Amino acid sequence: MRTSFKTVLLAGGMLLAGPVFAQDATQPEAGAPQTSPEGVVQEPTPVAAQVGPDAAEVSDDIVVTGIRSSLASSARVKRDSQQIVDTISAEDVGKFPDANIAESLQRITGVAIDRSGGEGQFITVRGLGPEFNTVLVNGRVMATDNPGREFSFDVLSSNMIQRTDVYKSSVPELQEGGIGATVNIITARPLDGRSGFHLAASAGGIYDTLREKLSPDLSAVTSLTNDAKTIGIVLSGSYTDRRSQLDYVQTDGWLFGPQNVVNGNANSTGLTTAALGNTGATVNVPQNLAFARQLDRRRRINLAGALQAKLSDQLLLTVDGIYSKFDVFTHRNIFANFYSSPYIGLQVDDTGTATGFNRPGQQFLAANPLLAQRVSLSQNDNIVNNNDRRTETYQVGGNLKWNPADDVEVRFDASTSKARQRNPTQFVVVGSLAQTSPRFDLNKGEDLPTASNFGNITDPSLMRAHYTGVENNRVSDRSSEFHLDTDYQIQDSILKTVRIGMAYSDRTKQRRFFNNADGGCAYCGYDIPMDTSLLSPYKLTNFLPGVSGSENVPSQFFTYDANAVIAFLSNPTNLARARQGRTAAEQAAEAARLLALPGGPYGVRENPGSQLNVNERLLASYIAMSFGGDSWSANAGVRVVRTETVSRGFAQPVIDITNTRGDDTLVFTYGASSPVSVSNSYVNALPSANIKFNVTDKLITRAAFSQTVTRPTLTDLGVDNSFGGRISVPQSSGGNPTLEPFMSTNYDISVEYYLNSISYVSAGAFYKSLDNFLELQTLPVQRFGRTFQDTRTRNGQTGYIRGIEVGGQYTLDWLPGVLSGFGVAGNYTYVDSKAERDSSLADYECGYNGLSPHSANGSVFFEKYGLSARTSYNWRSEYLRACRSDQGRPRNRSAYGQLDFNVGYDVTPNVQVYVQGVNVTNQRIHEWSAIEERFLLLQETGARYNFGARVKF
Repeated sequence: MRTSFKTVLLAGGMLLAGPVFAQDATQPEAGAPQTSPEGVVQEPTPVAAQVGPDAAEVSDDIVVTGIRSSLASSARVKRDSQQIVDTISAEDVGKFPDANIAESLQRITGVAIDRSGGEGQFITVRGLGPEFNTVLVNGRVMATDNPGREFSFDVLSSNMIQRTDVYKSSVPELQEGGIGATVNIITARPLDGRSGFHLAASAGGIYDTLREKLSPDLSAVTSLTNDAKTIGIVLSGSYTDRRSQLDYVQTDGWLFGPQNVVNGNANSTGLTTAALGNTGATVNVPQNLAFARQLDRRRRINLAGALQAKLSDQLLLTVDGIYSKFDVFTHRNIFANFYSSPYIGLQVDDTGTATGFNRPGQQFLAANPLLAQRVSLSQNDNIVNNNDRRTETYQVGGNLKWNPADDVEVRFDASTSKARQRNPTQFVVVGSLAQTSPRFDLNKGEDLPTASNFGNITDPSLMRAHYTGVENNRVSDRSSEFHLDTDYQIQDSILKTVRIGMAYSDRTKQRRFFNNADGGCAYCGYDIPMDTSLLSPYKLTNFLPGVSGSENVPSQFFTYDANAVIAFLSNPTNLARARQGRTAAEQAAEAARLLALPGGPYGVRENPGSQLNVNERLLASYIAMSFGGDSWSANAGVRVVRTETVSRGFAQPVIDITNTRGDDTLVFTYGASSPVSVSNSYVNALPSANIKFNVTDKLITRAAFSQTVTRPTLTDLGVDNSFGGRISVPQSSGGNPTLEPFMSTNYDISVEYYLNSISYVSAGAFYKSLDNFLELQTLPVQRFGRTFQDTRTRNGQTGYIRGIEVGGQYTLDWLPGVLSGFGVAGNYTYVDSKAERDSSLADYECGYNGLSPHSANGSVFFEKYGLSARTSYNWRSEYLRACRSDQGRPRNRSAYGQLDFNVGYDVTPNVQVYVQGVNVTNQRIHEWSAIEERFLLLQETGARYNFGARVKF
């Protein structure tokens, strides 16, 4: 039989380095202590455990490479570890059509992901979202471009990654901060691989079915190690430039409370003020309904390298680095109706949800002139939104391992990491006051609500200037870490190892806001006609086909060059034209004020009150002991960490609140800013214990206990405050510098049964008792004589999360002929939870953000005769995205399942061609508010296909 080609380079973010280096890296020396990059030392591993107790049962004509090799490697790590851990190795990931590491991690039991632009970005583990999971690269925290601590996996192509471990139970040596899990991404090490020179490369394309564009996908890796394996270097890189499309319909939340109404219908005439009324009871009404097409360009450049040198028999030096430049350029065309009271003929169901209404248009007010001063007009808006995410991230580190004696090891590790994000944004609205009375219908039972009765929305002469927002916000994250770890091996005793260590880190997160807040509403009110030469028809062709309700989507509206419109609006003559109820003289004075602003009305200026600068310093020490006997092993210890934070920023008092004439957008006038600094500190002692018992050569049981913390994300600790909103819903947000860490007490048990070196089944249960839960909340707060919906992270919630996990993998090597090439893998997780919130703060119950009660993954693979194929299905049940989201209400996502496949064929032992498919059944994302009928989002990303060729030398 032909030996299956081992995957060496993966297009579109597939793991590459593993196949080049994994042969030796996944075969540790029998009986030798194994040290993971984060400093966690595993116990000596018997030879039988490394290869599996029944390795001889594998059929003679099956060569363990590719998928099987990776599954064997993952099973070996899982079996040998002193902790509860799941792993994906390079070859395993290499058999999935995954653009990044997150899309690979979703195959692990208990792991679910959130996607951005159809690519995995964040992970949830055992129901706990990305902010509650620590992500390390080579055992070190890597800076992130996000405002929070959550790690964006989409910045890393997986071609440079050798292995990714998900630790579900804790040990004192492991960095604290993840109550869900700790994920360690391990890059290639040259001395773990084969000696000599090796090169692998991949060239392919990415095709998105919605965008109908072909994008390049290139990667390469090379290594050079001398024959004595005392010095080596590995370098890898990748480049992708993907063009994609998203189509969606969305509502920006549901306004709730008593609503003003007009008792009549859109055709009523001669109504008096007696027709105006109020529902009295709370009614939930959509804020808007928007139809959008989003075009993305996602350009990613990744580089990684490592140099290793054995300076002597006792000294090993490792220097490594990783670099990512990931830019996402987003362009949106949106047509939207915005809804505000009063509502004509408001229809409400028994849940208090608005199911239908009209909003007044010009014809309605002309027929009912006595209402003209009491009723605002509805709008038809054409929106162009350019929003870029430009990121740059790197980490550089060095590690020196010293063995002064056979039973002593000392490791010193130092690293620095930095990330930054720039977020230039344009949000330009050109629209018209509706001639007719636009209508909203909820359409229960259908996929989409309906907006109709727009009137003429394709006549350019009706278009007027409205809102224009320009921003260029920035985030930076800097971190330095130092670790000192010592291991002492004990002979002839049940006490096997004593580990003592300490760590220090210094991290600073900054966020700065730049916008044109003073000039954003210079044209609010739809008074100034647009230059029609700047407008072009825009058609939503092939928009959400097969979705019920999509036949009523507006098929044509207007688009324009945002920069050209901004230039038109910046013209002094246009700025001076009378509008919004001002006289010509008043508007001339307003124009002079706007033109005198730095950069003019659309120049970006820093908002000092929204600036934040948070520094966090951690000093940790630990002691841990490992024990063992003939059929058991255990570890126990404690980690003590002191946290100090300093939050700096500026206080900027609000001295006046008005609204723009002709519009209900609030305008805030600020006083002089003054510096503010708030300090906080606390100490946590975090005990942990793990025990492992080999009942037989095949059956292993485990139990674990630990206490863990997740600290507030750094930008949540800011002293910043921001204000905005409309007259009906004033809004505020900001930081909370005195937040306390979130605590969890964890209990785990598991059982694992290994049939051979590849096949196993496992089952486990976990319970997490939660205290001081950190959660983004929106609460009513009295400010400046008004009730603001105030959104910021707060402590206070308690409760628990508990669940069960089952998983396994099995190869059919014992079957004859072609059937012996098949295998299966899968897992299922059930999570139950209880959240105890202050019941006075909400009129509804909701659980923990990101928690799906049910999640499952299943794969069928085939590998034989040079053909390697895998089909995988990933599914999670509905879950809460945020307890308090738009308009302070819950945001939920419906159940979602995605089918992917990967097929490769070995043309020669050194050349493989491949095709991969992602979301091949074109599943859509559906989100809703407190109850399912309150629609928030329906989004389609389409399917994605990667194809190309891989070569190795």
